[in-house]
Amino acid sequence: MNKSFRVFLLLIACLFMSELTIMLVLDYIPKFPSWAEAIIDASILSIVIFPIIYLQLFKPLKESIAKNADNEAKIKYERNLFKALFDNLPDAVYVKDIHFRKILANPIDLKYMNVLSEDEIIGKTDAEVYNTEVSESSYEDELQIFNTGVPILNKENYFIDNKGLKHWMLNSKVPFRNSTNEIIGLVGISREITEKKKEEERLKLLESVILNTTDAVVITDITQDPTNKNKIIFVNSSYRKMTGYTLEEVIGKSPSLLQGINTDKEILKQVKASMDSFQPCHFEVINYKKNGEEFWTSISLSPIINAEGVYTHWIAIKRDITENKQMEKAYILAKENAESANKAKSEFLANMSHEIRTPLNSVIGFSDLLNKMHLDETQKMYNNAVFQSANSLLDIINEILDFSKIEAGKLEIDISKTNLQELAFSVTNMIGFQAHEKNLEVLLNLNHEIPKFIWIDSLRIRQVLINLLSNATKFTKTGEIEFKITPINKLPDSTYTLRFAVRDTGIGILPENQKKIFEAFSQEDASTTRKYGGTGLGLAISKKLLRLMGSDLQLSSIPNEGSTFYFDITVKTDVEIEPEKVTDISQIKHALIVDDNANNRLLVTEMLALKNIKSDAVESGLQAIEKLKVSNDFDLVLMDFNMADMDGIETIRKIRNKLKLGPENLSIILLHSSAEDEHIFDSCKELQVAGRLLKPIHIESLYDCISKSGIPMQDDLKKDSPYSYVNNRKIKILVSDDNEFNILLIKQMLKNILPNAEVFEAIDGKKTITLFEQHHPEIVFMDIQMPELNGYEASKIIRSLSKGIHIPIIALTAGTHEDEREKSKAAGMDDFISKPFVVETLEACIKKWMEINIYRIRYLILEDKIKAL
Repeated sequence: MNKSFRVFLLLIACLFMSELTIMLVLDYIPKFPSWAEAIIDASILSIVIFPIIYLQLFKPLKESIAKNADNEAKIKYERNLFKALFDNLPDAVYVKDIHFRKILANPIDLKYMNVLSEDEIIGKTDAEVYNTEVSESSYEDELQIFNTGVPILNKENYFIDNKGLKHWMLNSKVPFRNSTNEIIGLVGISREITEKKKEEERLKLLESVILNTTDAVVITDITQDPTNKNKIIFVNSSYRKMTGYTLEEVIGKSPSLLQGINTDKEILKQVKASMDSFQPCHFEVINYKKNGEEFWTSISLSPIINAEGVYTHWIAIKRDITENKQMEKAYILAKENAESANKAKSEFLANMSHEIRTPLNSVIGFSDLLNKMHLDETQKMYNNAVFQSANSLLDIINEILDFSKIEAGKLEIDISKTNLQELAFSVTNMIGFQAHEKNLEVLLNLNHEIPKFIWIDSLRIRQVLINLLSNATKFTKTGEIEFKITPINKLPDSTYTLRFAVRDTGIGILPENQKKIFEAFSQEDASTTRKYGGTGLGLAISKKLLRLMGSDLQLSSIPNEGSTFYFDITVKTDVEIEPEKVTDISQIKHALIVDDNANNRLLVTEMLALKNIKSDAVESGLQAIEKLKVSNDFDLVLMDFNMADMDGIETIRKIRNKLKLGPENLSIILLHSSAEDEHIFDSCKELQVAGRLLKPIHIESLYDCISKSGIPMQDDLKKDSPYSYVNNRKIKILVSDDNEFNILLIKQMLKNILPNAEVFEAIDGKKTITLFEQHHPEIVFMDIQMPELNGYEASKIIRSLSKGIHIPIIALTAGTHEDEREKSKAAGMDDFISKPFVVETLEACIKKWMEINIYRIRYLILEDKIKAL
């Protein structure tokens, strides 16, 4: 009998007893109204029934409800704990019912199914989520579990997710049973092993590479036992083929198995040191095969470390490089032969340079001396022909030698501080004579924004520019040649990009030949009937020189109209700005420019405008005369000499005589292209021309000439000596040269420069030492190549005999290599003059070293006086 039934019976009994009691009570008490009896009846009933209801029904019910609430809280806690554990498992976990439908899935499983919540997959089978291949495989496994009750553990398979990514999984599935041991579902656990599978595949690939590589692979172990250290535990088939050993013959052996008598022991010591510190290394040694045959191996040795950071093995990769070593040996031999051939070639060229330059020195030197003497027109013409021909021959020799040095990689760039304006002026002056002979106008166009001083290889840039200007002169019949320098870009740190351009109005170059002319020994016209001479090396050398300086030679040309060769070069400028020479030409307010060349008129106009000088320009003498008739407010006339209808001298004569404009009324400066025309000099003196200016016009020379236009010209045209530096003091000079003509030339030059000099001559090195000890010269000019003792050896001996007195020794050499200059310095020489040279070169050198050595010379003079006493 359960509790509810007992409570029901108790309530019935209580009701019966209550009603019986009420009836008995009402019989003994007075009669009440019906409503009062009802109240009494209800009250007695309540007093009896409610305690029974509370004690027997409500109180147990309340206790039961409280107990159920505790159970529900415990169940909820356990459910939350299970949920937290289920959701945070690192593997995918799911539960399926007997109908293959998912009833639970944790977040990892949801991620693999590419869904966001359980609601999307609860109640679905794999066929509704995965592709057919995956769902059918899963169905077969789960059907087997439901039929047999045997779990499936750690089965590997993969699936492709909705993003196309392949996932390898390790799957386990176990049956899920109820209290009666009936299978009602299954629990699945899946762990991703994609990275593990990739690692396995990588290891298989590495194993395949090691087994099949053509290089030999050796693995040795690392043990703590010094008697059993670094034994071979693995070699691949390439090792066995390379050495001839079988697997049984090498396993357990030392890697030194392949070493022999010619194996480099020093390299092995270095390898051991690397191994002792567990450092990888690479080396090449001779090894020996099983049959005793030597072979060269290139070995890369690396330590292997395990997950605990312990070094466990060495792996060595060996490559047979015997063939490479043989090729290397052959290459070294070929290289030595080539270097020997190049050395012989260089020595031959240096010797040929000396042999050719030595006689050229006499030809150029003596013809230069003759040019400075008073010759008649025929003599001067013949002498100029000799001088120009000798210099042309020298240019050819220089081009061949320069090309040889560039090809051999022996030519180096020497950067030094250079006055850009002086460089431009000097290179245009060098073609002045040739241009004058062809009646060509030479224009020097320097942009006023270019820097004054730049850092560049002035010798090589001068060589390029002279080549371009000489070519322009050679290939131009009529018109003009313009040399222009303009700034292209100003960069930080006082750096400029400058454009150097040489433009001519010559024959031009056909488009199909514009690349050909830059090739060595090539010319646009290479036929035997070609009109223009040359080696065809000039432009090729110029292009190579510019490339060494980070630039390139460019060309723009129109046949029969002219060509422009140009290059852009980035240079550093001198940060220390030297003070500008202040030339006062403020007295000139208005100038008249007379020139038949429009570009030259424009250039001079711009130069004058920079000094705020107003100018008018006309193109002929007749126009100039007409202009001066109308207006006489001109302070200055700049008159060109070479004009078609009436030259500059004739125009000036008419201005002086017909217009009666004397030097006190009008200053005139003559612009001309020849510095050797005595007719010009005599006429200028006669017509009281204020100044002469050689073309191309240099801006500073123009200002300087204008500033002196009010000062009478000095009559320096007929003076006997053309030399600016003359020292009349008696001075001892020793000249050492094995060529009698060179000694004669130097003595003649010295006679003009130092007329009272006492010159001692030696034809070999030993004679040089003897004369030096006898006469104690104040300066020595020393040839390099001489019999008995060469110039280097003689200089070293002189330095040892000088006893603290430093005598300037100037090297005279036909060589031009930079290493010869360095050898000269190393031997104790002070300066370097390259043959052939002219008197101005010798004069400048003497002036330089006489000024430097003035105190030394005074000391020597004092020493001579003491000896005389």
